[in-house]
Amino acid sequence: MSARRPGSGGYTLIEVMAALGVLALGATGVVALQKATLISNTNARNITVANTIAMTWAERLRADALQWNDPGGIPDLADTDWVVTTSTQPFPIKVAPAPVLGLGAPSADVIGTDIFAGDPSAAAFCTHLRFRQFTDTGGGPLWRSLVRVEIRVLWERSGGRIDCGVDPATVDAQPDRYGAVYLTTSVRRNTSQR
Repeated sequence: MSARRPGSGGYTLIEVMAALGVLALGATGVVALQKATLISNTNARNITVANTIAMTWAERLRADALQWNDPGGIPDLADTDWVVTTSTQPFPIKVAPAPVLGLGAPSADVIGTDIFAGDPSAAAFCTHLRFRQFTDTGGGPLWRSLVRVEIRVLWERSGGRIDCGVDPATVDAQPDRYGAVYLTTSVRRNTSQR
């Protein structure tokens, strides 16, 4: 039989502490990775939903422009719900579109569904529009039947609820506070019913 050395049957306190230190470092790395993944997923979701809202607004505005047809040569831009803003709020003013029940609202919830008055849902996204008529170098209308539309969908970077009544100029002045997606399109007067 061989003689046994004292302390050779288990781990020393230093070995246990070193193992716990390595385990703590690994766990810290996993927690940091989860936090980074959560932030990335939230940002990706916000951008995806905002893009969907912007594309929806582009289609709404194209459909709205169908009401603008100038029958018999009489201007009827005022018959539209939102495109009329090109004459009431000229470039470079950004505006929140007026809500039209059943058609669209400037505020949307976390999944992109419009929020109308009386809806208890929290607003997560807001839409701003800017209209511009194409003009020549002298400032006169170049194409009277075509309007450029810039659509901006924004959200609070903090992930909190957003106030869609905030002035668009305030949003412009705080780019670190708001995330935004921009989409530019144009709408044309309906010429099929002239």
